[in-house]
Amino acid sequence: MDFIQILLIGAGVAVAAIVIAALVSAFYHNQRNRARKKTRLTAKQELETFLLDTNFRQNVFSHLYFPVLAEGTARTHHYQRVDDVIVTKAGVLILTVFDKSGRIDNSRSDIWVQIKDDDRFELESPEVSLQKSTEAVRGVLKRAGYGKVPVYSTVVFIYDEAIPLSSYDDIVYMSELEKLLHDMNKQSELGNIEQFYICRTLRRAGLTKEKIIKNKL
Repeated sequence: MDFIQILLIGAGVAVAAIVIAALVSAFYHNQRNRARKKTRLTAKQELETFLLDTNFRQNVFSHLYFPVLAEGTARTHHYQRVDDVIVTKAGVLILTVFDKSGRIDNSRSDIWVQIKDDDRFELESPEVSLQKSTEAVRGVLKRAGYGKVPVYSTVVFIYDEAIPLSSYDDIVYMSELEKLLHDMNKQSELGNIEQFYICRTLRRAGLTKEKIIKNKL
């Protein structure tokens, strides 16, 4: 078998892999659409279903509370709720979900305004929650010896109909999230072993609301 034949076979295998990946992605996309038609999913369920579909589940931590220490002490001051944390090859990605549609006046960092027809509704800015979530997760990683691990964060707009009036880098639509995760997992900042230990750290540190209530933490 000469070199050209080997190249042709290699190219054929690569094309086949791309086609299969596209078919799998289309299958999961159709499955999500069928699920949406059968039942109305909440914003959190939309995101959870997507993450489950795209095989990130083993590296995803949803709806957990992470400890925030009182300044200068080793005592837990409070627990910060985090929508989703995803460990990728590029680092740790923190998501805060935004489930409103319409035009969104996000020019202020503390209060956003939803504009629908002639009505305006003030909302707590998800950027505030995102910042608190990021600080909480950074603290957990730093105390575990992973302070240098890259940490990324973004607000996820569940609905494409949501139109922010101000442009920010830390906003992504649900329809763009798959590409974002795919691109992050093409990087090589973290190896499999390091990802495993970071996941273990987050799993041990994160608590459910029920556990916090039960143990009166």
